[in-house]
Amino acid sequence: MTGLPQLLLTFLGLLFCAGDVAILGVLLTWQERAPSPDARRHRLLRTVLPLAVVLVALLLLAFVQIMLLWSEQ
Repeated sequence: MTGLPQLLLTFLGLLFCAGDVAILGVLLTWQERAPSPDARRHRLLRTVLPLAVVLVALLLLAFVQIMLLWSEQ
């Protein structure tokens, strides 16, 4: 039987994942709206790729934590 804390942590984890995906979308949109191809490439290499790596790593970590929370131990 699941408890309220487990359900609350799952909800917060899924909310974190949704926010993470939204931030990735904002980053990609910001990069595409640069005024020139040089500026787009600069934004991609200097900002979007490093932040995307961090955000995807956090997303995977959140999924693993949710799976561990629901696993039978």
